Amino acid sequence: MKNPTVREALKGAVEKLGDAGVDSPVQDAEFLITHLLKVKRHELFLNPERALTDAEAARFASFIERRGRREPAQLITGECEFRGLTFRVTGDVLIPRPETEILIDEALEKAAAFDGAAPHCAIDLCTGSGCIAVTFAKEAPRWHICATDISPAALKIASGNAEANGVAEKIKFLEGDLFAPLNGIKAGLILSNPPYITAADMKQLDPEVALWEPAGALYGGEDGLDFYRRIAAEAQNHLMPGGFLIMELGWGQAGAVRELLENEGHFTDITIRKDYAGIERVVAAKSVAG
Repeated sequence: MKNPTVREALKGAVEKLGDAGVDSPVQDAEFLITHLLKVKRHELFLNPERALTDAEAARFASFIERRGRREPAQLITGECEFRGLTFRVTGDVLIPRPETEILIDEALEKAAAFDGAAPHCAIDLCTGSGCIAVTFAKEAPRWHICATDISPAALKIASGNAEANGVAEKIKFLEGDLFAPLNGIKAGLILSNPPYITAADMKQLDPEVALWEPAGALYGGEDGLDFYRRIAAEAQNHLMPGGFLIMELGWGQAGAVRELLENEGHFTDITIRKDYAGIERVVAAKSVAG
């Protein structure tokens, strides 16, 4: 039987993914075939009649079968791009989302408030794939990062991503629950994208998330605020005077998290930053000096 051309393979893949209920069948089919063929997207259309080899056709069919079972495309390829860097991802970590780049933007702005050329320390809680720690280390080269996670499997992925992106010497990965492994370390910045999905929302997650991403990195307690409460209560013990706590927020959580921080009495200049869709996505709070 004749192997399909690129055009034919894409057409068939889009139909199968659409029938399986995938939200973006064209985008996902193109993403998977460009990964397979190691080409840029525009190159697909320069030679659409190029026939796939036996091996390529078989592997692409496997990719589409897996995607049809709602496995995320990034887990199929084993990698994800975040802020221009490539991160290895598996089912042990959350797939980096574009909105987390807003946290990086906020962190870089707050980092600029620290004067001098001396190295500074930042803490990344719930590091997962390491996308926050690694990206911040790349873009703020004077800073060193202590990154914690309760999952040894996640830390292995994060450490590999730091190595692959050339910042392994700037990041210390520590296994433990939030601040527990830090042994009194104080930092100028505390960054975190903590679990924040509510109990009700956990029951309504898309299959791509519910079936394939780690529940422990998603579930934030009945109201989604468990980790924010703990971080707000403990952050002051690990922040330098005038340092900043910066956290990503779930939809509709900005007001509640702001109130948590205000009630702690250790923070001032609490601000909320919106993402590209206008959703209140990142909270930043300054540690009271003294």
